[in-house]
Amino acid sequence: MRRYLTILSLFFVCHVAFGQVLHYEVVKGSKKLGDMKVKRMLSENQVKYEITSEVTFRILFSFTVDYESNSEYKYGQLIKEYTHNKLNGSTQKESTVWFDGKQYTLDINGVKSHPHEKRIEYSVAAIYFEEPTDSQQVYSPQFGQFLKFTKVGEHEYEMESPDGINLYTYTNGICSEVKVSRDFAKFYFQMTPESLLAVKEKKIIGGSITVD
Repeated sequence: MRRYLTILSLFFVCHVAFGQVLHYEVVKGSKKLGDMKVKRMLSENQVKYEITSEVTFRILFSFTVDYESNSEYKYGQLIKEYTHNKLNGSTQKESTVWFDGKQYTLDINGVKSHPHEKRIEYSVAAIYFEEPTDSQQVYSPQFGQFLKFTKVGEHEYEMESPDGINLYTYTNGICSEVKVSRDFAKFYFQMTPESLLAVKEKKIIGGSITVD
């Protein structure tokens, strides 16, 4: 009996780990520009997020933007978040924010500062798995500041950053689409049909930064 319980437990853990991955396609009109993957991993008192994306634009010339983010929450608090932006393989911005038990330190391209926040509970890494509320603030290590969500429709929220405006749409508490408006282009991060089906059937479920 113990053997069967162990096998069942291992299956459940593997299934949850596999199920906490969201896949998106980056599109402009009917043309695919790239892909993004968002992963949420759970362990005792800890939640980790990983985001990777690659997008290639062709305007007057071709350029590729790579983005990665890794973050860690413990007991519902952001402990560390790292972001890295590359343009055609060269680093454009690299930022890290971390908590040492007393205060946060922010490092953007080697320039360090200490944010006034004593506790960060919602950062950009978590927004794909957790629907915000109207006027909710989200911390961005990339910009070193809080950004604000404004509800503009049913399960739709607008967020303005120094780069431009994003419109987020949620399905069953999970972000299913992001409309990105920039000076040079407007494009979408659209959840793949396979991921969207899993979200609608609740095979992939959202959740907060606190482990239940």
